[in-house]
Amino acid sequence: MVPRKAQLGKKVFQAVVLVVVVWGIALTARRAGRDLQQQRSELVAQAEQLERTAVEASDPRATALRAEAQRLRRAAEQFWRASPGGLMLACATYALGLLPAAFFWRKCLHSVGQRVPMLDVLWAYLYGNLGKYFPGKAMVLVLRVAELAPHGVLKTTVTVTIFMETLTLMAVGGVVSGICLMVLEIDWRWTLLSAGLVAATGLPTHPALLRYILPRLQRGVDAQTMEQWTRQITWRLMAQGWGLLLVTWLLWGASLTAVLASLPVAEVTGVAWWRLWLAGQAAVGLAVVLGFVSLVPGGAGVRELVLSVVLSPIVGPAAALSSAIWMRIVWLATELACVGGVAGFRMLRSNRGEES
Repeated sequence: MVPRKAQLGKKVFQAVVLVVVVWGIALTARRAGRDLQQQRSELVAQAEQLERTAVEASDPRATALRAEAQRLRRAAEQFWRASPGGLMLACATYALGLLPAAFFWRKCLHSVGQRVPMLDVLWAYLYGNLGKYFPGKAMVLVLRVAELAPHGVLKTTVTVTIFMETLTLMAVGGVVSGICLMVLEIDWRWTLLSAGLVAATGLPTHPALLRYILPRLQRGVDAQTMEQWTRQITWRLMAQGWGLLLVTWLLWGASLTAVLASLPVAEVTGVAWWRLWLAGQAAVGLAVVLGFVSLVPGGAGVRELVLSVVLSPIVGPAAALSSAIWMRIVWLATELACVGGVAGFRMLRSNRGEES
């Protein structure tokens, strides 16, 4: 009876988690649709204002105003439409960027003596990522703990390694974003923020500081065990993490750049390719880091705001907002596809194991 009850409890837990995750995803999609509609309404309102002004203007100026109003109306109909090829490229680069991050988390687990097969780590990482759409982001920890429990990995071990991986991920993202913003010189205030971001996010991943921070973030672990774990946080491990996660951020920045290039209203004709690429790197790093710090589910609203502010001077406000919304849709669809693909592969492997 006990195993049956335990199995029933696990199924109930999985069902509850599924409902919560779907609810969070639905809220995210609803917000994206609302933002699109708001942007369309603003463009139409601007066009109507220009048309009213054109009625009272002189002939040359009236012609120019009507042409601009017509352009805005076209933008209202087309600004959100992106080419499928560009979106597929954005999906591929985002998916590839998830792999180095999952691999570094596995290295963190290995550093504290937890030997888990890569496929199971990848599953726990991808499936756990869906928990970020739940308020507070604690669901990420819950999901990863539940998936690694069958391998004998303790909750405290998962928690410590998640802190190691996440702090390093945010540090690398903050540094990459800060450097790109300083090179772009969009605004002196952004440059100042970037310098602070580089220092604030980069310093906590210094091995000595990380060894000091982790015991204070993770309570309930005896001092001797925690000392054994933190002793494994070496320059070698952190250098590997920075290298792997730099690849992650470069691929995620490429994902946003692909979205930008796929939009018909993006004002990229006169923008140098390196400037567009730097803008994508800067925007995606700052948006994800600030979205994480905000603790808002999935960074909803925070990411869109940051992307719009950073990208508007480069590609125009309409393209900036629509790229932010498309990026959220593309990343969410990619996460769900990756979870489904790994789940199918694990199921196939399990069935083959039973047959043999």
